[in-house]
Amino acid sequence: MKALSMTGTFSKAPRAFGFEDELAVESGAGAYIRLNDRSQLLDFVCGLGANLLGYGNREFTQRVIRQVVLGGGFSLPHVLEQQVAEKLVNLLGTRVPGWTPDTISVRFAKTGSDANSMAVRLARAITGRDIFCHNGYGGWGAEFIAMTPPALGIPHNYKKDAFTFDFNAPSSLNAFSFRDDLAAVMLEQGIVEPRVDWYEFLRTFCNKTGALLILDEVVTGLRYGLGGVAEKYQVKPDIITMGKALGNGFPISVVVGRKEYMDWFSRTNPVFCSSTHWGEAVSLAAADAMLDIWNQQEVDYIWDIGEQLITEIGGAIDKTGWKIAGHPPRSLMVFQDDYERAFFIHGMRDRGILMNRPNFICSAHTSRDVEKTAAAVSELAEERKTLDKKELMNLVEGSLPHILFTNR
Repeated sequence: MKALSMTGTFSKAPRAFGFEDELAVESGAGAYIRLNDRSQLLDFVCGLGANLLGYGNREFTQRVIRQVVLGGGFSLPHVLEQQVAEKLVNLLGTRVPGWTPDTISVRFAKTGSDANSMAVRLARAITGRDIFCHNGYGGWGAEFIAMTPPALGIPHNYKKDAFTFDFNAPSSLNAFSFRDDLAAVMLEQGIVEPRVDWYEFLRTFCNKTGALLILDEVVTGLRYGLGGVAEKYQVKPDIITMGKALGNGFPISVVVGRKEYMDWFSRTNPVFCSSTHWGEAVSLAAADAMLDIWNQQEVDYIWDIGEQLITEIGGAIDKTGWKIAGHPPRSLMVFQDDYERAFFIHGMRDRGILMNRPNFICSAHTSRDVEKTAAAVSELAEERKTLDKKELMNLVEGSLPHILFTNR
């Protein structure tokens, strides 16, 4: 009898890679994972970008274990909740344009979906408006899945209040320029480099329309820099959401914003967002350790290793039709179709490397790992050149990756 209907995260499901359903991880060390089929793989998926230090970092692990011994879920807030909040406001308050530590505050949750849905609810409450726009995934909340057909189980009113826009395309927001019901524009940094006036345009657009500018930094927070995308591209947001790397694999996310906005959570008639495990101490200990360990040297390192990966893979896939795009700490493999993608995923697994489309660099990756990967890609690319399209399709039939969102 199979008790598990589906793994808790669609993007981690074996079928998302075209693998057999029984495949699972047993352990991880550094940049490597060991599977239940006894194989070991060099991991470039890194828990969908959550494992920024890699697996089993000694200092990080010791601090988390210490908190496990002391306890996780309590009946009153744990001291770490305030401590981690102070570290975050001191970090972002000194790096995000227009922010200072004394003008921002924090609210913790568990997942990126939590944080993004909380931010949208807050923006709607503050502005008294209903609609919002987002250019990325945003999470499993109804506000975001409403934008993704067939949006099963989502009431119609959610679908009429949620809109998408295109990254790097000011014209895609033109329809909202003169509306008075836009609560927020939520932006996730795209895989391409933004045009030089993109973020300035967004700030001006939000000022003009009265909408709040929310930066979805669930993926990019800490990864793109200590101050994330906001610092890198010098944009002043009203609210930032973060997750993934903040806990280095432990579930924690955060909404950070201007204090006058965040105070709406603490009013006697608050914007209600609450959950038993928000503020759970073990994940807070993970974030506390992460904020102490992660520094500019670590940021520079993953950018350097990621640049090496893009350069060496780019040279290896010449004339295959495959491409690698994006930024060093988060690059993206691009294929003409799912058959090419399946050939790549399975060919790399056969060579001891776990890759799908997004490549997330962690500080445990080394130059030798990149060289090993580039050599494997080069070997696989040469094999691809020996196959015509029909042969390739026959070879990977039955092992295509299962992709949920083809239009997001």
